[in-house]
Amino acid sequence: MDSRVIFLKPQTGPAGKNIVRDLVYGCWCNGRRIGGMQMPPLNDLYAATHCRQPGVEVVFLDAQMEPERYQALARDGFRGVAAVVMLSSTQSFREDVGTIKRIKSLNPKVRAVLFGSHPTFMPAYCLAEECVDFLVQGEPEATLKELIRTIINRGDPGEVRGAGYRDGNGKIRVNPKRPFMKMDDLPIPDRSLLPARADYFNPVVKRLPYTTMQTSRGCPGRCIFCTAPTFYGNRYRFRSPENVLAELKEVKRLGFREVFFRDETFTANRERNLVICEAMIRENLDLSWIANGRVDLVDKESLELMKRAGCHMLKFGVESGSDAILKAYRKGTSTDQARAAFRRARDAGLETHAHFVMGGPGESRDSLERTVDFAKELKPTTVSFGILTPYPGTELFARVAQKHPEIRDGSDSNMDNLHVQGFYSESICGLKGEDLSRAVVRAYRRFYFRPAYLLERLRKIRTLEELVILGVAGLNVLQFSLTGEK
Repeated sequence: MDSRVIFLKPQTGPAGKNIVRDLVYGCWCNGRRIGGMQMPPLNDLYAATHCRQPGVEVVFLDAQMEPERYQALARDGFRGVAAVVMLSSTQSFREDVGTIKRIKSLNPKVRAVLFGSHPTFMPAYCLAEECVDFLVQGEPEATLKELIRTIINRGDPGEVRGAGYRDGNGKIRVNPKRPFMKMDDLPIPDRSLLPARADYFNPVVKRLPYTTMQTSRGCPGRCIFCTAPTFYGNRYRFRSPENVLAELKEVKRLGFREVFFRDETFTANRERNLVICEAMIRENLDLSWIANGRVDLVDKESLELMKRAGCHMLKFGVESGSDAILKAYRKGTSTDQARAAFRRARDAGLETHAHFVMGGPGESRDSLERTVDFAKELKPTTVSFGILTPYPGTELFARVAQKHPEIRDGSDSNMDNLHVQGFYSESICGLKGEDLSRAVVRAYRRFYFRPAYLLERLRKIRTLEELVILGVAGLNVLQFSLTGEK
């Protein structure tokens, strides 16, 4: 009986292209606009590591980074493979279906399993594709482990909580959801599953090689455009300091020099983070790191301790320079809080990244210009601008779908047009998609093409490694700013 299970990150576009698809709630990105960023596929590693069990051979394959290994598997006709498991978002879904069809043309016995945001929020659309055999809703690890065992043993998928499938009559069935795991019960992801010679590039990382970690799931925010709160049941859960420190020591042992914490909001649990930072200092881990924060959840003491513990950058979702638009987003923050947070971070010696979205409710040409002015005022180290996209699982998507049922499952938005072309933008804010596309490119030019900014970045370079990283990232952003092409 076939017992091999392939956790596949499929190739999207040319081999080696920077496709960031490592978060289960599906807010993915790619292209020159983000400086050529690549991310190790952390959530695939969590799932693959947890699914190891007697009688199951778990294999992880990042076809984007090692296409020759995928091609060898295809030439062998996926022989001995019981199932292929793929993390799928709305923007990748149609391409993922194409990948599954190609695999099944080589070996019709392979069962296809999807997990992630699109299977969670659009299960009927996923299972309407005949090539998709099973899906997993919500947090995937425990459901995948049981479902894989059921597939190999030819058991009843109706008994697997959190799974979806078609029954013997072809009717779509979606089982009751599974309770969330305790965060400390998650395994430390086995990073030896990653491609041996693949160095994932990141434009804001100081030291390579780097890896990613996740110390919490969920977010205290309730933004109308983000899938994370709904995906995680509007809950915020976190790992204990001891559990986090154990993984940091493992990361250090493996030879990684920097960590990018991929928590939705790392700064949401202040007291726990102080304990983690103090332990990193006490253990002399010598790891530099990056994390995501909220502008209303940082303070002087925390930032200074984070800096001492190795943090060199905080990334903030600022979103807009208009308080009215922030209120429409239900962001729960203000422009004054953003000003204070960026000032405190600078005072603590931390670099910053500011992310903005354009085209939200109430957006106008004036507010677009004001947002770019605000970005310059905040003086972040780096900045990104993107067009607001309605994702399934969000309040924003529900609003658009009510007026435009032709949006269906939202999968007309894909990795090629995501964040750089309008998607039902006129319904959201009244501005045309092409106007927003031009506004994004103009925003990049206005922010990055300033002699004072460029000189400041060059002045802060301390090592040849930093110079090379900045050069690669800069060329990507420059090309996007000049051509508007991802």
